[in-house]
Amino acid sequence: MLRFMSWLLPIGLLGGLIVLFVSWRAAVNHSAPAPSVVGSPPTDFPYPLESIEFRTRDGLTLRGWYGRAENERGTAVLLHAYRANRTQMLARARWYAEQGFSVLLYDARATGESEGDRISIGYHEVDDLTAALHWARQRGATRVVCHGISQGAATILLAAERLENVAAVVSESAYDTALNAVDRRFRNRVGLPGWLAGIFYRPFAELRTGVNARDIRPIDQIGKLACPVFILSGEEDRHTWKEDTLRLYEAAREPKKLWLVPATAHTDLHRADPETYEEKLKAFINAAVPAPEHPVSAGAATP
Repeated sequence: MLRFMSWLLPIGLLGGLIVLFVSWRAAVNHSAPAPSVVGSPPTDFPYPLESIEFRTRDGLTLRGWYGRAENERGTAVLLHAYRANRTQMLARARWYAEQGFSVLLYDARATGESEGDRISIGYHEVDDLTAALHWARQRGATRVVCHGISQGAATILLAAERLENVAAVVSESAYDTALNAVDRRFRNRVGLPGWLAGIFYRPFAELRTGVNARDIRPIDQIGKLACPVFILSGEEDRHTWKEDTLRLYEAAREPKKLWLVPATAHTDLHRADPETYEEKLKAFINAAVPAPEHPVSAGAATP
């Protein structure tokens, strides 16, 4: 027995060190920058796009594309998902352009061609969105729609109190709380709940990002939106559970609209069913930001 115990202690210590190392590496990797070369705007867009840059209040330079529609109906500000860049939003930008909107697509901090050394799954990225809105409004943007995917959607919800003059919000695949986001991913990848599998990961991630995960709660902010909101998510999303999306929807104020996309996971919802996606998005946008030929209909955004 003593001999067995003499082996057990160093093995346990080694195992603990391995868990600590893996947790630290995961925290570093998940918050690390995701730079990429985006290049020039596409030349086949419905109207010319220009490369732009603007600065956040904490001094980062963000880069993106902007295009102004003739007889502008409004401006769509488009936010990409975790570790992606502005090109992910091009298909949606084309759709908004076809509806008469100007578009602003930008790389969030630490992604694409923007500056930054940490990704915080939406928390610090709130400053990116407010800087983008300030830039657009300086150029006369009115009737703004904020449309985001996953981290981008969470960013919009976390910024709710700063979106007083936004006309509508489209939130795709947003998590309800950061703790649930971590939990779902650990369950998906290692089959263990986040509180157990992430016991060391979480403090390391909080140290890296400078924010307590308990403070990243889109569900506490969504009810502060002073505009219609369209909430979309895949019915079979294993990163953001159906229950998480339903809680977000319940916390939102009217007018609001919900679409759980059948047989769809945490993926590009537009690609999953383009025809239905565009039909439902058009109905929401026409109600929230009417074109001249669309009269305002009270409560039209409610399902």
